Amino acid sequence: MKRKRLASLALAAIMTASTVLAGCGQGKDTTAPAGGSSEPAAESGAESSAGTEAAQGTAPEVSHDTEMTIEIYDKAANYQGIQAGWYGKVLKDKFNIQLNIIAPQVSGDANSLYQTRSASGNLGDIVIIDNSEMQDCVEAGLIMDIGDIIGNYENLTKYKEQIDLFNGTMSGVEVGSVFAIPCNMNSNGPTAFVGTEVASAPRVPWDLYEGLGCPELKTTDDLLNMLADMQEKYPTNAAGDKAFAITMWKDWDGGSIENANLLTNWFGQQVKESVLLGNDNTIMPLTDKNGGYYKALQFFYKANRMGLVDPDSATQDWTTACDSKMKQKRVYLFWYNWQNGFWNTPEHGASRENYMYTPVEELNFFQTADSYYGDGRVWGVGSQVDEEKKLRIMELLDWLASPEGLTYQHNSLEGLIYTVNDDGTYTLTQDGQNRFTADVQIPEELGGGLWSDGNNQVNQWIVGSAEMNPVTGEYFEPGLWASMIKLNQTATTEEWTEKFGAVNEVEYMRDKNQLGMVANVNIPLASDDTDTALIRSQCKSVVCDASWRMVFAASDEEFEKMWDDMCVQLEGFGWNDLVAFDTDKYQAVIDARKAAE
Repeated sequence: MKRKRLASLALAAIMTASTVLAGCGQGKDTTAPAGGSSEPAAESGAESSAGTEAAQGTAPEVSHDTEMTIEIYDKAANYQGIQAGWYGKVLKDKFNIQLNIIAPQVSGDANSLYQTRSASGNLGDIVIIDNSEMQDCVEAGLIMDIGDIIGNYENLTKYKEQIDLFNGTMSGVEVGSVFAIPCNMNSNGPTAFVGTEVASAPRVPWDLYEGLGCPELKTTDDLLNMLADMQEKYPTNAAGDKAFAITMWKDWDGGSIENANLLTNWFGQQVKESVLLGNDNTIMPLTDKNGGYYKALQFFYKANRMGLVDPDSATQDWTTACDSKMKQKRVYLFWYNWQNGFWNTPEHGASRENYMYTPVEELNFFQTADSYYGDGRVWGVGSQVDEEKKLRIMELLDWLASPEGLTYQHNSLEGLIYTVNDDGTYTLTQDGQNRFTADVQIPEELGGGLWSDGNNQVNQWIVGSAEMNPVTGEYFEPGLWASMIKLNQTATTEEWTEKFGAVNEVEYMRDKNQLGMVANVNIPLASDDTDTALIRSQCKSVVCDASWRMVFAASDEEFEKMWDDMCVQLEGFGWNDLVAFDTDKYQAVIDARKAAE
């Protein structure tokens, strides 16, 4: 009954919001206004003691005289400890705070950490958790209601509609209460997509692809054959290190193996626990042989049989895969858009080496619109913080949603990572262009160390980079700046455009009807009861173990037997009940997407 109530509440809320938002465009003009200012957002007024009452619409003033450590429980973090380096210095100088990040995914046992801290009554001063966990934490009294004060913070208030919508769809939350702030919101509308790349698509180095004569690819088998030719013709990188067409990593695995989940997007579906959501608004079990997960595993299996998969794939973590493989051009197939950042630069583009989308005719890409309503995680304030810490936290959260805060989070340091143009827009410096691919040293007066070590280790944002920066008139995402688009018009992009007749991969996919865009929605979903949680835990182990073994199967017959044995074993653990639970849960997402389109 709880699941159905949540679903109906969510659908009603989304339908109301979509009525208000009808007619939202694809995005805004990115031309900078004449005379745009490059000055940061104005500082707050004179300081006074914490706890001073403020009139509605005016944030209380707080004192920064005392250094404060704020503990943040953060499911998005890949780092645990004190935020150091340049971003730590920004927070210290501006707010006299330091962040102590608790990262469950690097703790060794994320579930035990979550349960232990929850049982103590103090999950964190700030928490960043999944939507479903927020519902449970609110019911357990672990999260503070900030509805009485959030309206005093102008930057957070800009996203009042999205914040109220999410909180209004949580069970038991009264009107006006605010427990959760969605992650990665923007103000572009629920169907807008401003990016030039989709989340997952096949991309290979342009020089190597062109060196093979830019073969036309109709199927994923054609893609594998092309990769085999590439690996044979170019067996090493420029330094002489052995290269592979594909490398994988397993430390991101959840209910299924993450690398296969990402490739499932190529087949018009998105993995959501035990089910697949289609860009045609269908739902099917993960174990359906007609589904994208099976096809993704087949792709990796065939690749391995052809000698294309890095043998370290089953044991290495993503840091190793990135640092020693992707950043060294020892991997020829990228399938996630963030991978481009480990290699693509204007210099590599000029030498025709950047990774570019490689069209495959049969593919039908699943892509979610930019996260207007937020993504699958939310921020909250811990219920145990005192009044002084509450106001310091609220000040921080509001700054994180401000133009100045977003500039630091998405664009980093002025002068070192980006410069301000005469018209007020920004351009990345050489260090800015190389910040993901090289060791960029930060001067001591700015925090010292390497840029990557001092980057925002929270690894999550209240407002995403698809938001418009009112200071520049351009999006916070550097790849969408006019200066960077011009800078990235290199020999690589010119040749790619000439070959495929499109400015970028998104335009190409739209022209070829290969892009299945779905509306962005963000609603709280039912959490597992004890029985469902046990079934899910047991099935997770079965799916992940069998999937990895299938990648390295010795024959087609062995692959099929492993799949069939996996399905039988899953049924014994209650898989069908789990699929029924998840189908019911995610039908609310499908209904909300339909309502928002």
